[in-house]
Amino acid sequence: MNTVRESGQDIALTIGNFDGIHQGHQKLLNDLVEYSRKTKTLATVLTFDPHPLMVLSPEIPFQRIMSIPHKKKVLADLGIDLLVITPFTPDLGRMEPETFIRDILLGYFPLKALVIGEGFRFGHKRAGSVADFQRVLSPEGVLVKAIPAVEDGTGRISSSRIRELLRAGRVKEANRFLTRPFQLDGTVEEGEKRGRKLGFPTLNIHPTPDRLLPASGVYVTRTKTPKGWFNGTSYVGKKPTFTPLVQPVIETHLFDFSDTLYGQYIQVDFLEFLRGDKAFPGPEALISAISNDLQQSKDYFRENPIPQGD
Repeated sequence: MNTVRESGQDIALTIGNFDGIHQGHQKLLNDLVEYSRKTKTLATVLTFDPHPLMVLSPEIPFQRIMSIPHKKKVLADLGIDLLVITPFTPDLGRMEPETFIRDILLGYFPLKALVIGEGFRFGHKRAGSVADFQRVLSPEGVLVKAIPAVEDGTGRISSSRIRELLRAGRVKEANRFLTRPFQLDGTVEEGEKRGRKLGFPTLNIHPTPDRLLPASGVYVTRTKTPKGWFNGTSYVGKKPTFTPLVQPVIETHLFDFSDTLYGQYIQVDFLEFLRGDKAFPGPEALISAISNDLQQSKDYFRENPIPQGD
């Protein structure tokens, strides 16, 4: 973090986890970038890894909407100049709000402005608020700009709300709040090859345990591979037709594609939920269901064509 101050360039800063970078986040980030361009400062995001909840409440399982590499890309696409990822530790969680502001923000960052969500809480027992930022930073000549939450007809758009939608399989609604498809990414691993034996070869990935998976079932998906984008269908679940797995898998069948891509990185965009997971009485019933899933996916892409290159 010393390099931020040593750069000699003033910064406009925001702080947060920005998991999903949804519509509410985007409003704040757009305001940050707009201010930074007007004032010739660096638009900077300070975020934490691991997520604070994983440190402060380790007994409660927490799962991220997006991976760190995906977050970096989306932030860059939005015009963020600098992303600072700092380790979140118990000591940081116990830090008093004023100490955090003076020792971390003023100590490490040549602050010109802080653009922050009006409901942002920080410091020991989440005691700090926008009022604390204004009290300490304004006398130092730092502008503090509070951004209200973005709401739709049913309430505030938030990462927790999007997680609930994804866990229910409602990816289309989640994607509307995200403004882009929910994505799972990972390295292709060798599987049981059962799909290939059934006539439907798949690319298998196993995201890290801290990644949120959508509800078990079958989805219309679009996948970015080293060979380009391909339409297809993905399965998320524990394969109950056979010996159920302990951990769910993500298996993706791509249309007009036959390479295995073992060891290569892919990104799977989830577009629409087709059906829930279920155990079938045998391979023939499963093959029939998969054939129907693939046809529904092809119908989806025929009705919702995606321009080449997107």
